Amino acid sequence: MARPVRAAAGRAGRCRTAAVHRRVGGVGGGGGRPGGGRCGRRRDRPGRSVGAGRAGRGGRCLPGLGAPRKPSPAGCGPGLTAPGDFSPTVNAATSVLSSAHGAAFGHVENLHYHPAGAGRAPLAWPHQVGVVPPEAHCFQPRDARTAGDDPAPCRILCGLGGAGKTQWAARLAREAQRAGAVALLVWVTASTREAIESVYAQAAQEVAGADPADPRRAAHQFLSWLQRTERRWLIVLDDVADPADLRGLWPPHRPQGQVLVTTRRRDAALMGQGRAFVEVGEFTPDESRSYLRTKLAAHGHRVTDAAAEELAADLGHLPLALAQAASYLTDQGLSCAEYRRRLHDRRRCLPDLLPEHGELPDDHRETVSAVWELSIERADQLRPRGLARPFLEMASVLGPHGIPAAVLTGEPARAYAGGCPVPDTSGDEAEEAWYDEVPVEDAEAALRCLHRLSLITLDPDDARQTVRVHGLVQRATRESLDPERLATAAYHAGTCLLLAWPTAPHEQDGPLARMLRDNADALYDIAGEAMWPLHGYYVFNQSADSYGCAGMRPKAVAMLEELYASAVRHLGADHAYTLKVQHQLAYWRTRNKDADASDTLMAALESHRRVYGDDHIHTLEVKGHLAELLGRGGFPHGAVHVFEDILGVLLRHHPDERVRILEARCQIAFWNGMAHRDPAQIAALEQLHDALLAELDAADELVLTSAHNIAALRGECGDPAGAAALLEEVARIEARTRGTDHPESLTTRHNLAFYRAKAGDHDRAVAELSAVLDDRCRVLGEDHPSTDNTRDKLAELRASAE
Repeated sequence: MARPVRAAAGRAGRCRTAAVHRRVGGVGGGGGRPGGGRCGRRRDRPGRSVGAGRAGRGGRCLPGLGAPRKPSPAGCGPGLTAPGDFSPTVNAATSVLSSAHGAAFGHVENLHYHPAGAGRAPLAWPHQVGVVPPEAHCFQPRDARTAGDDPAPCRILCGLGGAGKTQWAARLAREAQRAGAVALLVWVTASTREAIESVYAQAAQEVAGADPADPRRAAHQFLSWLQRTERRWLIVLDDVADPADLRGLWPPHRPQGQVLVTTRRRDAALMGQGRAFVEVGEFTPDESRSYLRTKLAAHGHRVTDAAAEELAADLGHLPLALAQAASYLTDQGLSCAEYRRRLHDRRRCLPDLLPEHGELPDDHRETVSAVWELSIERADQLRPRGLARPFLEMASVLGPHGIPAAVLTGEPARAYAGGCPVPDTSGDEAEEAWYDEVPVEDAEAALRCLHRLSLITLDPDDARQTVRVHGLVQRATRESLDPERLATAAYHAGTCLLLAWPTAPHEQDGPLARMLRDNADALYDIAGEAMWPLHGYYVFNQSADSYGCAGMRPKAVAMLEELYASAVRHLGADHAYTLKVQHQLAYWRTRNKDADASDTLMAALESHRRVYGDDHIHTLEVKGHLAELLGRGGFPHGAVHVFEDILGVLLRHHPDERVRILEARCQIAFWNGMAHRDPAQIAALEQLHDALLAELDAADELVLTSAHNIAALRGECGDPAGAAALLEEVARIEARTRGTDHPESLTTRHNLAFYRAKAGDHDRAVAELSAVLDDRCRVLGEDHPSTDNTRDKLAELRASAE
């Protein structure tokens, strides 16, 4: 087989087509993403936008600016109340400012603008420099969130591009003007240092008569004026692309001054005295629904709450995406359902589902598919250079709701970022070396770079350092990859998940396993078919097995049915992986009590005999499951016969398999005892159980199964009280390791109640069995065979008491 594709990772200095971004100076603005940027090396794809970022702490503030709180990814951040819902009220704010400073300010309608020149007229106040972007059509106010009485004079609105930071800042600026809370408002499109200096120079000319011929000197004169003046002022620095651009240009920390910054950056360099970060996230579901219904109704589209909610969820509640999708489906005459069908069609790219550049709403400068490219380039230029993009590519093929950071910094991920080839696992000798591996500390630093540009979110309070990426950022990143690189990223991502997976069955219902299953599901949906040629499919049967161990047996069966069909198609019926999946499918059908479980097991046994022979360990495993099915189906003698055959093969051909040998002996003792109601087998089984405990943990599934078998044998041999006592201990272990709702825990609780009743504790048995029935109905469903079994047993107990 040819060697798989080389995963050429994005190191610093890799070749990209240059795309020149406009530098914006002087007065500027616009809804969406005003501004330009610096030249950057990038892929030759049109329509990419300037980046943005994060926020600071301290003093008195404008109406609508409260005290800081912990950043919230849900939308509004601390201290800035909802646009249109200021606290204190407009009148109160005006009164406070007027009484404190002896001045009453007018409204925006009375602003005066004066040309430069020595003969200019005296400046009229209040005054504005720069253009505040117009309010977006159907502007959606955010929920008001305030905190405390210690507001910061500088708020840095940070977050993902497209979250609505500029619109929020513009609404706050307009409200401050209407409240008469500022004498001077300066709006700066701050995407470059030159643009900041240019607007500062213009402001210096207008308020202090400075000479604009030297913008740098005039800018510092303006900052000096801000330091001295007693007038109230608000400076808005919109779309800061690089914290270094503000070095020496931060407005002074003054009681009468307020600063708003919008940026995608979360760098520590933005912090300072009196500054507070305010995380601007996506809309809440209610805000998304309200926005879409209002926006579409304005164009004659009547949509239900359900349709709006589904579309908003598909778009990740991102304001920019909602606005552009609404415009597109309006122009195309589509319903929400039809647009969602197109959105889910992987043959279509995001640019095909958004307005063309000239049709963008609300003065947007970029489509949502292009808005993050410059942020990625900037992240790639941070140290360690060239690593941000490949780690984002890895994250883009996983789930949006949480990826353990350890997955993205694992050995395969670092190999992908370093540009190593995919190991060739198709031959007899698998190549296991990873070449040009990126150090762990560089991988962690690359994730921090992505976090600093708001492309991912790292929760500092999360012990697992969970990484979250917006679904549309993931999709835009994937669509920038050619098919070979996408498959390579998916292969490495799957291997990372596999290496991070906990191994113990009782750990499969824990938070880590749940997160890994979610990511494996996303990986399968995104690149499942592409991973077959690279032999990257092992993570999928691991995920299915994890679902089964966590109690979701129908889900495990459904996954394995699909996986088995794909394995036969791609690899053939006799491939080792195909046989493994066939065996897993048979096992979980048996555990799920499917009607065709025995047929599936027989077919798996025949396949294993044909490929491996009768004495192979894999064949013996399938025979063991078939023997157990025989015993539980009412043929204990048949089970004894099969397990004796398995034990003989193990002793002859696999004498080092101590645990398997102990398991076979336990099964023989149990089924002999059940066949003959022989109390002597209880002692033998208890002795073997102690031997298992010497090899395995008390919570191991094999140990717990052995304890169940001892309890069952005690009950059948006339000692129901002894059976109940043992099952009480098992139930405590399972409650601690699996939880009381796990199907195995429910089985233990059912059997415990059954033996309590046989031991004479009838009332307690009825109460416990009633609780089990309620839980089985809730967890397994009303019609599940186990639920029916509990229902029948409870009815029998109640009838016997009458």
